[in-house]
Amino acid sequence: MPKLYIVATPIGNLKDITLRALEILREVDLVLAEDTRVTKKLFAHYDIKTALFSFHKFSSKSALKKIQDFFEQGRDIALVTDAGTPGISDPGSYLINRLIDSQIDIEVIPIPGPSSLTAILSVSDIDCSNFTFLGFPPYKKGRQTFFKKLAEIEVPVILFESPHRIQKTLKELELVMGDRYCNIGRELTKVYEEIFRGKFSEAQQHFVGEKQKGEFVLIVDKI
Repeated sequence: MPKLYIVATPIGNLKDITLRALEILREVDLVLAEDTRVTKKLFAHYDIKTALFSFHKFSSKSALKKIQDFFEQGRDIALVTDAGTPGISDPGSYLINRLIDSQIDIEVIPIPGPSSLTAILSVSDIDCSNFTFLGFPPYKKGRQTFFKKLAEIEVPVILFESPHRIQKTLKELELVMGDRYCNIGRELTKVYEEIFRGKFSEAQQHFVGEKQKGEFVLIVDKI
């Protein structure tokens, strides 16, 4: 039976990849990558020669058809994203859903590893025995509704955010939730990795200038 491997890749430090992941990436017939340019850097570092095929949330139906045809030939495929574990705020679940709907007989196998979600949880001083993960806030449409609903959640909330919107998001969080305590990870596992602990107002003062650059993951404490 053809196999689809869901392979976690480093979120920053290229050493954060499992031996099993490297083995799978070398052995499959094709690797689906969110951005082949990003994945080529990982492949070059570990001298992986496997063919790459672009697949992301904007991929056409013809791209999906090519993937289906590949499976029907009895070949194995691995799915990776630019960083972290596929299926967490990226097109991993979309691909699996379409393949299952197509009734192609394949086995879907997780190859676990890095994730900014689990990375921030591992160093948090907030009790996250129960939490809600909401990914990236909407950029425009539905943004105000999103934050109003977020304020009603009674467990810690985890969000992703980009450098372009981190200040705007921190201000909106304070507006709808009050000046709550939070943990914020910036550039996790990378050279300028930083873990911030404090209130929204303090975070707005902290993440300015050079510290506003990078990818962010936030844990907002419960009331």
